[in-house]
Amino acid sequence: MKSLPIDPKRVYVIGLSMGGFGTWDLIARKPEWFAAAVPICGGADDSTAPRIANIPIWVFHGDLDTTVNPGRSRSMVEALRQVGGKVKYSELPGVKHSSWLQALSNPDLLPWLFAQKR
Repeated sequence: MKSLPIDPKRVYVIGLSMGGFGTWDLIARKPEWFAAAVPICGGADDSTAPRIANIPIWVFHGDLDTTVNPGRSRSMVEALRQVGGKVKYSELPGVKHSSWLQALSNPDLLPWLFAQKR
């Protein structure tokens, strides 16, 4: 950000599978860096919800995922909702672990993401 023309008010993070876990972890560690986050088929520590409640987050998870249990996303979404978090949740019916295929091809994702600003 020091050497390239990056708008610090529009930094976004997206990750899938282990990157989904990484997305949750990164926004919990550095919530002040991000305008929005999109964790896909990941999971997080529910106790971090209060730290990230002000970050717009759109979570995606396949309901048939046997690699990362969708309960991991459901639990974090519920924890965020309990603290007034700005969270959207798309549980994809009939989808296993490859939920990123539908998530990243969702025509509403990029317009939603780029509308977010810190």
